Amino acid sequence: MSKKKRFGVSEALSRGLSETINVVENNAGIYRNVVLPLSRIELDPDNPRKLAITLADVQQGLNKSDPLYQRKSEEFERLTELAMTIKSSGIINPIVVYKLGEAYRVVAGERRCLASILAGKQEIEARVFNEKPQGFALKLVQWIENTAREDLTLDERINNIRDILRAYQNQHGDISVTPTLLKNIIGLSLPQATYYVAVLNAQPDVQQMIENGKIRSLDKAAIICGIESPELRHQAISACITGCSLKELRKMIAHAKQNSKKHLMVDQAVKRGRAASRVNMGFTLKPRVIQVIVESVVDRAEYKKYADLFMKVDWSHIDQTTRMFKKLIEILEYESEIAYD
Repeated sequence: MSKKKRFGVSEALSRGLSETINVVENNAGIYRNVVLPLSRIELDPDNPRKLAITLADVQQGLNKSDPLYQRKSEEFERLTELAMTIKSSGIINPIVVYKLGEAYRVVAGERRCLASILAGKQEIEARVFNEKPQGFALKLVQWIENTAREDLTLDERINNIRDILRAYQNQHGDISVTPTLLKNIIGLSLPQATYYVAVLNAQPDVQQMIENGKIRSLDKAAIICGIESPELRHQAISACITGCSLKELRKMIAHAKQNSKKHLMVDQAVKRGRAASRVNMGFTLKPRVIQVIVESVVDRAEYKKYADLFMKVDWSHIDQTTRMFKKLIEILEYESEIAYD
């Protein structure tokens, strides 16, 4: 199983954050590291992390009648794992907050805050700004904190970047978003920035799958965004949802495009009066379709003698299914030749 890709923080981004903090220090008062009572911590509704679970859920427990119960249960389980780590090792990185009246509102570190409550802690280490960082400075602080220390979903990362770009454009004017601009603002590599720009401009069907958590890989999402054909894009999305690897996805798309070119060449040949020399069997991403075809054929009296060949096939395994379909074609061609000799 491939390792989950983590997005590190580049030197450029770290340098940018330091500059941002300096700006905040000079204009909004110096930040300080302190230990705060968890009872005075508030979550920020505008934070780019979209947790379904709330502070009340953690304090009072989950309600099974809640429409978001399933999602909250999954988040609660992950928070419980983090709480165990906090119990044994404490908070490694302080949360980031700003003072709001008598309370402190979280800029970054919601999961650490909620997990600390679950761990039974009464206090938490925090980096406190006397005033809320504004606009572009705030978005940069949230980006580096969340990217370096928490596993945001792809949808949360995309929305975080949208917020950063919106704040940047408010400050510098309506500038066209390019991979180079994004690279310079956030400190991403150019390939990563290129992928993000592609996904920022994704087609509605791709955006919906990202929002629903069906597509979680930036690389896969960017590749799917490059498919113009709605039909092929739908097939690629389905393959991604069913666990297709990045390599398999690229291979499937390349194969489909190659078949499309072949179809076009055949159509052009037919229009010019040329007969096609072979039958294109097409392709499917669902092994179950091949199973139905095979079973339908071997169920016929003249092909029952071949049934044993297909008895131990794992029809959920794409490679096995592909080999057995080829075997079926060989059998059909052989029987056809005998029948017409």
